[in-house]
Amino acid sequence: MSDKSQAIANILNDVHFQDAVKELVDNQMQRIVYSNPEQTEVREQAYQRISCYNELMAHFESIAKTSEIKSKAWKIF
Repeated sequence: MSDKSQAIANILNDVHFQDAVKELVDNQMQRIVYSNPEQTEVREQAYQRISCYNELMAHFESIAKTSEIKSKAWKIF
């Protein structure tokens, strides 16, 4: 596994990092839940932030798996 992949995998597996990301998402969900009906912009902003967090996590997971995928690809041929 490359240094970059390993470093990101270590971060993703860290319980404190996972808790921090969960807290970020939960905070935005609270903004949605407790917003007033007319606060559509607040809800939209919270939704966009949650989408951003999800996209970042998916990107990091992809980087972490890249080395593993490449090593398995060589075994096929």
